[in-house]
Amino acid sequence: MAWLIAGCLAFLVTHLGVSGTPLRAALQDALGAQPYLGIYSVLAFVSLGLMIYGYSQVPHVDFIWFPSQAAYMVTKAFLLVSLVVLVMGALTKNPTQVMNEAALDHEVSGMLKITRHPIQWGILLFAIGHIIANGDTASLMFFGTFALVSFFGMVSMDQRKRQESDPRWDNFMKNTSMVPFAALIAGRQTFTAADINWMGLLAGLGLYAAVYWMHGLVSGGASLL
Repeated sequence: MAWLIAGCLAFLVTHLGVSGTPLRAALQDALGAQPYLGIYSVLAFVSLGLMIYGYSQVPHVDFIWFPSQAAYMVTKAFLLVSLVVLVMGALTKNPTQVMNEAALDHEVSGMLKITRHPIQWGILLFAIGHIIANGDTASLMFFGTFALVSFFGMVSMDQRKRQESDPRWDNFMKNTSMVPFAALIAGRQTFTAADINWMGLLAGLGLYAAVYWMHGLVSGGASLL
């Protein structure tokens, strides 16, 4: 359990203790934007690897609640939505993504009309789905770390962007929402069929199908079937 705890703490500190605080700007000024990004990426991958290693070494016998068929069904629905949102979000030009501020020059479209953080929401739903299905302490710690980083990462990112002096950011923040569908409900956006990336939707469904049938190969034998 020690390796898992260390990995989760390192992942949290890297993403929320550095990237989500004024320390990020200080390090970028001291190191330069590209060196900072390189070092940050290495630390993020190392901490992720440590998490995965720790999780694979822990016996999953300490249950907070016991898995059930109903929980598995809920998780399947969460996984379907999360993977489709992840893929469609990844294929959307989003100014909140690293080194992609040029997207501010484009009109808000596609998934950004639903939420300005589609990838983070995809990860959050993926993590919550796995927490529901597993119920053990190690899984709560492992997937809970992703959930915390995703949610508070969105909050932190929004706080930083609202402080930007570029008027394009102000316009983007006013016309999009962190909470899915909030901008649409408020009337700030209108979603049409033209906003659907059909190739992205099909790719997301294909990824879900692959995960559904091959889940046992990467999960220690736990099948979605």
